[in-house]
Amino acid sequence: MVFGGLGLRNRLFAAVALAGAVVWAAVADAPAIPPYLFTSAPRYDPQAWLAGRDRFPSGATLTLVSGAKRRPLVSGFYASADAAVFYDGTKALFAGKRESGGHWQVWETAIEGGVPRQITAGDFNCVCPLYLPDGRVAYTRISAQGSAIEIVPLAGGKAERLTYAPGWVLTSDLLRDGRILFEYSGTGRTRELYTVYPDGTGVESLRCDHGPDRSGARQISSGDVIFAAAGRLARFTSALASQAEVAQPKGEPSGPIAEITAGRWIVPLRTGNTGPFGLVVWDAATAQTRELEASRDANAVEPAMVAARVPPRDFPSALVATRTAGNLLCLNVRQSKTPLAGDVSAVRVYARGADGAPVPLGQAPVESDGSFYVQVPADQPLRMELLDASGRSVRAERDWFWMRPSEQRICV
Repeated sequence: MVFGGLGLRNRLFAAVALAGAVVWAAVADAPAIPPYLFTSAPRYDPQAWLAGRDRFPSGATLTLVSGAKRRPLVSGFYASADAAVFYDGTKALFAGKRESGGHWQVWETAIEGGVPRQITAGDFNCVCPLYLPDGRVAYTRISAQGSAIEIVPLAGGKAERLTYAPGWVLTSDLLRDGRILFEYSGTGRTRELYTVYPDGTGVESLRCDHGPDRSGARQISSGDVIFAAAGRLARFTSALASQAEVAQPKGEPSGPIAEITAGRWIVPLRTGNTGPFGLVVWDAATAQTRELEASRDANAVEPAMVAARVPPRDFPSALVATRTAGNLLCLNVRQSKTPLAGDVSAVRVYARGADGAPVPLGQAPVESDGSFYVQVPADQPLRMELLDASGRSVRAERDWFWMRPSEQRICV
């Protein structure tokens, strides 16, 4: 009986060991993960910036993972986050602050280590930096009153403001055609995805369907833009005018994702209504997930691959800095997604007053073919209103846009 019991126990041990070997073999056979960065934070509030608050109120650490090795990307910082890897994969921008009571500023560091170099400075928070192909850096400046996208030479110098709409913006990615992709909310609630060129011209929504709250966007190798919407991942693809569904793991994602290869992503994910986000590898072809980073005490978010990639196109600006106005031309105001309730005789342009209320700048006639042309002041919030022959409003914009000096905009 004794020897029989020992034999059974040994067979059980052997079975367990064999099962363990099978699991190990499955993990070992999984495709290797190239080096990547991610942000680890005890507390993470992805919407805090919409009220001028800190997304990482208890600090954060950028971690570099390469095979079995991992280390903080930089040392001596109370908080580091928002990694953006340079096109050759050798260095990265990040948002960091030295002390808990300090301001977030943009820094640059070599991936292999070294002393970080500070890019921005001042009594405001600068976050979510992006490399531009012309040697400049775009980032978001956040205050208690709102936020704006700014741009500064990588070697240092005076910052230039790109966005002038009131409300909240946050840089997301640099598209391959050279446009800056960003989130915008005029009300501090629902976010929409917009684009703007690196000189501040051509601002427009990425799509005009204006669906649910959209955030955490990043462009992948196919050209599609992947983002979070209503607790799931969604995509914009060039063939469609509205968002499409995405095959994804179960749980609540938090953008942005990081693309390892086509159809294989690192996704920040949590499986319950509460608790921290972790990182998983999602393979769309097999619908399988593999856990990368998980902790009961910290969130793992903002993955970024450390690899070389093709730089986006360099956008040549045609702005004339000495000019103070932009030109707006509409070919036919009567062409609309929805019918206009009345005939249109004039267009009135408003600026935004110090109290936030619209201030009329003037109006121009609408020609018989529906066209109009107006010249508007640059670098300030603007909105338009269509009027009938009696001066009554036919349709009015509720959000603000802006024009840069000498910018020309034409709408069909």
